[in-house]
Amino acid sequence: MKIPELLAPVGSMEHLKIAINAGASSVYLSGKNYGARKFAENFTLDEIHEAVKLAHLHNVRVYVTVNTLIKQHELESVLNYLNELYAIGVDAVLVQDLGLIELINRYLPKLKIHASTQLTCENQRKIDYLESKNVKRVVLPREMKKEEIENMKTNMELEIFVHGALCYSYSGQCLMSSFKGGRSGNRGTCAQPCRQKYKLNNKRDYYLSPKDLCLYEELKQISDINIRCIKIEGRMRSKEYLAIVVSSYRKALNKLKSNKVTNTENLNLVFNRGFTKGKFMNSYKRSIRSGHLGLRIGKVIDVKNSQIAIQIDDNITTMPDKGDGLLLIKKNNDYGMEISQNPIITTLNHFNKNKFKQIKDFTRRNKVLIIKKVRQNKKNKFNLLNSTVYLTKRNSLNKLVKEIENKTSSYIKSKLIMTFSLKNKYPHLKGRLTLANRKEVSYEVTGTTKFETPIKRNVDVQSIEKQLSKLDNYPYQITQINMNYDGSLFIPIKEINKIRRELFEGLANEINRLYENKKEKISYSQKQNKRSDEISLSYYTNNIEELSEISGVKRVYLEIPPNNSINFMVNFLKKAFELSYGKDYELIWKWPDIAHDELVKSLNKVRGILHKMGLSMEIMSNDFNGQYGPYSMNITNTESINSLKNYKMITLSPELRKSDYEDIIKNCEDNAKIEILVQGCIELMKTRYGFREKVENTSLIDSKNNAYPIHKSLSEEELIIFNSEDLSLIDEIDYLKSIGYVNFSIDGRFKNNSYFKLIDTYNKALDGEINKKEILKYSSKITKGNF
Repeated sequence: MKIPELLAPVGSMEHLKIAINAGASSVYLSGKNYGARKFAENFTLDEIHEAVKLAHLHNVRVYVTVNTLIKQHELESVLNYLNELYAIGVDAVLVQDLGLIELINRYLPKLKIHASTQLTCENQRKIDYLESKNVKRVVLPREMKKEEIENMKTNMELEIFVHGALCYSYSGQCLMSSFKGGRSGNRGTCAQPCRQKYKLNNKRDYYLSPKDLCLYEELKQISDINIRCIKIEGRMRSKEYLAIVVSSYRKALNKLKSNKVTNTENLNLVFNRGFTKGKFMNSYKRSIRSGHLGLRIGKVIDVKNSQIAIQIDDNITTMPDKGDGLLLIKKNNDYGMEISQNPIITTLNHFNKNKFKQIKDFTRRNKVLIIKKVRQNKKNKFNLLNSTVYLTKRNSLNKLVKEIENKTSSYIKSKLIMTFSLKNKYPHLKGRLTLANRKEVSYEVTGTTKFETPIKRNVDVQSIEKQLSKLDNYPYQITQINMNYDGSLFIPIKEINKIRRELFEGLANEINRLYENKKEKISYSQKQNKRSDEISLSYYTNNIEELSEISGVKRVYLEIPPNNSINFMVNFLKKAFELSYGKDYELIWKWPDIAHDELVKSLNKVRGILHKMGLSMEIMSNDFNGQYGPYSMNITNTESINSLKNYKMITLSPELRKSDYEDIIKNCEDNAKIEILVQGCIELMKTRYGFREKVENTSLIDSKNNAYPIHKSLSEEELIIFNSEDLSLIDEIDYLKSIGYVNFSIDGRFKNNSYFKLIDTYNKALDGEINKKEILKYSSKITKGNF
């Protein structure tokens, strides 16, 4: 059994030290820019350098997140930043942007690339593409099932999240924060609108807020499949969270070979919204509140005279104590409190007889906890009887956190062999240090004070060995001390201590030099080549009946409605060929943006059947293997466009602003390869987490009464949540044409049967005749989004 790497989140230097002490094998952190957690404390370049030196001294690897989408004007600066990281000696960078992968391979080929979970790499086609691009590790989507991961074939390392917050949407496929409030998750500034309450079928709840992920009890299964690294989420969480979660997972990993399962109560006491095993175990639960929930301990069975009695769940092994925190929840109400007096723990039998006899055996069943002096907040007063009770904090945990903070050790220590000798009567000390990665460094130091013939006493061998054995808080394990000294001379002991300290410091510097690199000479330039003046319009639809009526477009992107039956798909596309025969547009098959391998297998089977019928179509897909790229590819710069050489046309991200469109068109190699979505409803979320409620032809309603339509994807396993307003850039058509854009598209999927008539409206706009009122006939609410 191979124990996976334990990867911990680090938001500050204080957190780094805690992660090391708690047993992390590696850490991930971010600089002040280009990281997906912009509001964490994060690190300056100098701080990253110090962090890398400290971590490498403790045999801990450092991965730096450069995992936001990169805009055109940032390309040169982010490349220079990556060069600094390379020189510092970081172990890898986490990347979302395809253009950034291209730049690293071109200018910094020795810098290791890890593909961020933001790349939404859910199938083998994407895996193969990233491997071809020199990516060494991929962080899989949290939505992947165990059996799907097992079936992946790659030489890349696979990494999965095992603990922490879950996004409702596939990471990298969520635009809700961007379009709801102008703060993009793809740019590290997510405002978490998913944690708000929404109304569905007239009921308000936390529909988009999953419980937190916890795969603590599945570590054995994880270690049995091809997962190289397990990752903890939480760069913006407290040091208590980091200390408890990392140390708990380290202990559990260490006990895997003995098949011992350790208690999970502590994990529940640091921030969580309740726990789920997520799609890894094919399960999902939404949270019952947006904040910390804690450890469920029981239910209130009696309330009287400012006193409550809680029947404790059988699985609870440690009782709450004075100073601990409780949360009582009943329906939509909750009440938080701190225990102000030592509680009484008795049996249910004693309680029923009004005998509050204290018991000490907490393993007994039918326990009752009696808490006195309960004072309710008058503003939030409700009947506490039958409330579910959660323990939200335990004071005794503070002691454990302090112990971890004050430790000066690491998960794996470097092995040190020292050799002591005399060099022209001067003390000489040599050290050879073997790191966890089996690399070796050595250093030697000679003292400045000679050994002398003793006047009163000599310094024996044992005394020198004793001084050399002191570790001075360095994370070394001394495995051998060779003594080439007979013990007959004298030297002040402080001189031995001095050369020991110099040796340890010298070895630490040698470790740093082992990782550091010389900065590469980079001269970045962008070029502009082909220019086309041919204007074209494309139209998206999943309504097959429209195909015979659509005209005035060069391309129709056809998506199959929700139904993954191979017969249905073949018949649908066969009919589509018949209806579009003789039309002046090209019919292009749009694949779902999320396509796990089972679905890809079905789609390829459909292609094969159509091919045998003599029917073939080009594909729109975001899996790096299509001919047309949808906006879900998150393209925000020309390097990303140029990297996708097999694509004929790629739609830019709808998150871009006006200035971004200007920057891209100025620097693109071929303007005919770029398309802009100018009309239609934007997909805000793609999710594998369903609703218990029926969602056919319905919408989520937010607190401002905005309605977000919900539709099923082709697989019928994924859902798509659309924006409450239609994007409409009809006012900007003249401007976009004037700066060089020639390809525009309208998304008419899931719209009424007359939405395609906007094709005529936009063709007139492309000829200079703008009619915004015509748009409002088909879209009751319109927006320019981030433009």
